[in-house]
Amino acid sequence: MSHVHKFTESEQAYVSKAEQYCATNEQCRSAVRDKLRTWGADKDLTERIVEHLVDNDFINEERYCRIYCDSKISLQKWGRIKIAYQLRSKRIDNKTIEQALKNIDEQIYFETLQKLAEGKAQSINDDDPHKRKTKLMTFLASHGFTAGEIDSALTKIGL
Repeated sequence: MSHVHKFTESEQAYVSKAEQYCATNEQCRSAVRDKLRTWGADKDLTERIVEHLVDNDFINEERYCRIYCDSKISLQKWGRIKIAYQLRSKRIDNKTIEQALKNIDEQIYFETLQKLAEGKAQSINDDDPHKRKTKLMTFLASHGFTAGEIDSALTKIGL
């Protein structure tokens, strides 16, 4: 549903700045709201601008979530739990988050987990194999991987 947005000349400065902000990097609604507030926009203007940005595809939270998932997996080596938690903290609805998590490439996801596990396993200096495995599992869990995912990866790398 598209709306016609009318902005005064002074409001248009905020609109232009917000459009530029969204065009530079993919953004979600909450990040744009926060940014508009820091620029001095009031609540009403902020909501009207966010609505305008959504209507004109400057903000698309499905697209944002897809890009967020891909980048957090490849760059930070995060698992689904941590990704979902962070997306919820950005006030993105659960349905959108769940869809983005379902669309994660399983092969890339599991390879990322495996490489992370292998790298960390080599850096743990403990002679007790049980303690080494526990430290490794704790590390992988802190990155947001589930117990089942961790077990599969450790089995694959021979631990």
